Amino acid sequence: MGKFPNRTVFLLTLVLGFTLNVSTHAQAPGSNSAQAVSLNNRGLQLFKQGKVDEAIEQYRQALVLRPDFAEALSNLGLALDAKGNDAEALADLDKALTLKPKDATTESNRGLALYHEGKYAESIAAYQLAISFHANFPQAYNGMGAALAAAGKTDEAIAAYRAALKLQPRYVDAMNNLASALDTEKKYDEAIQIYQQAMKIEPQANDIRMNFATALQGAGRTDEAIAEYHEIVAARPNHAHAFFQLGHLLYTQGKLQEAIAALEKSLALQPDQAETAFNLARAYQDAGNLSAAVETYQKGLAIKPDDPHGLYNLGNTYLTLKEPAKAAPLFRKALELQPDFTIALLGLGIAQMQAGDLAAAEMSFVKLKEAQPDNADARFNLGNLYFNKGQYGPAADNYREAIRLNSSLAHAHYNLGMALLRLNDQKAADKEFQEAKRMDPALTPPK
Repeated sequence: MGKFPNRTVFLLTLVLGFTLNVSTHAQAPGSNSAQAVSLNNRGLQLFKQGKVDEAIEQYRQALVLRPDFAEALSNLGLALDAKGNDAEALADLDKALTLKPKDATTESNRGLALYHEGKYAESIAAYQLAISFHANFPQAYNGMGAALAAAGKTDEAIAAYRAALKLQPRYVDAMNNLASALDTEKKYDEAIQIYQQAMKIEPQANDIRMNFATALQGAGRTDEAIAEYHEIVAARPNHAHAFFQLGHLLYTQGKLQEAIAALEKSLALQPDQAETAFNLARAYQDAGNLSAAVETYQKGLAIKPDDPHGLYNLGNTYLTLKEPAKAAPLFRKALELQPDFTIALLGLGIAQMQAGDLAAAEMSFVKLKEAQPDNADARFNLGNLYFNKGQYGPAADNYREAIRLNSSLAHAHYNLGMALLRLNDQKAADKEFQEAKRMDPALTPPK
C-alpha cells in the first residue's frame, strides 16, 4: 500500500518588515510641496489600512506635483512591491536612492523587493547597506534574516533575527521568524518558547499559532498540536491549511473518520489543492470507502495529472477493487514520470498477475529485484507468481529470500508452508504454518 502522501511540508509563515518613509520637512502652506507631502501622508495611512491601490494613486499624485519627492518614490516602490510589481517597484526605489542616497528606509525596502524577486544575495546586500546607514534598524535585520534563510544560511538568519530582537525585544515579526528558523533546525523547544512569548504579545496572531502548532508537531507533541489546530479552526473556520494539518495529524493517529471530516472541510475551502485531495483519498482508502477514494484521487489528478504518487495510489485502489486493467496504465504512467519509483513497478507486476499475464508480471518482478536486490516485496510476489505457475521449488526459494530480507512477513511464512506441502515436505511446512500463526493468529494452517 502506498504511504499517506506527506510531501507538503508544513509551511512556516515568514513575516518581512517594511518601513514607510515619512517626510518631516516643513513646507509652506498651499505650495505644491505642501500638497505633495499631504498626499504622501494620505498614501501612508491608506497603505497601513491595506488600501494599496488607493495609496499608489496618492503617491503618484504627490509625484506629479513634486517629481523629486524621494519619500513618495520610496513609498510608491513599497506599495508596488506589495502588489507584486517587483520590477517597477525596484525602478522607483532606485530613483528614490538617486535623489536621496544612503536612505536606510529606502534601501531596506529595496531589499524587500529583491527578496520578492528571489534575488536573495542582492537582497542581503541591500539590507546590509541599510544597516550601515542606520545601525539601530530592527526591520532591516529582520528582512536580512529572511533573505539569509531563503538563501539557506539558517545560522546567519538566526543571528540577524536575534540582532533585531536585541534592538526591539517585543518585535513580534522577528520573534516569529526566529522561531521558524529554529524550527527548521529542529530546535523545537526554543522555537516553542519563542512562539509562546510572541502569542502573549499578540494573542490573536493566527499565523504565529499555526507555526506554534507546527513546532509542537515537530517536537512529537501531537496531542498538543491537534488541540492548537482545533482552536485555530474554531477561531477561523475558513482556514483551509489548518484543517489540512489537523486532518494529517488525526490520520497519523488512526482517527480516520475525524481525519476525513477535517480534510473534507479543507478541500471544500480550497478545491484546487491536489495534495489535500490525495490525502483525503488515502484516508477514504484506509477507511474502506474505495469508491470515494477513487473519485477523490481522480479529482487530485485532474488538478495535478503528472503526480506519480497520486497515480500510484489510485492504481493501488483499483488493485484492491480487483480492476487490474484500470490499475496497470496508472502504474506505467507513474514509472514514465519517475523511472526510479520502484513501488509502481511492484504495483504493475501485481496488476499483471491479477490480469493473468504471468509472463509480463514475472518480467516486472525480476526487474524490481534487479533494481532493488533487498526488496522483500519483489521476492514475495515472485514466490506467489511461481506458485501460481506450479513451480513450487522456485516459489519456496523466493519466499525464503523474502523472509530473510523481512522476517516480519507472516504471509511469506504461510505461503512457504503451502509451497513445501506441494513439495511433500510436511514437517517443514508445519513449522512455517506455526510461525505464521504465531505472527498472525488469523493465519490458521490448512486442514
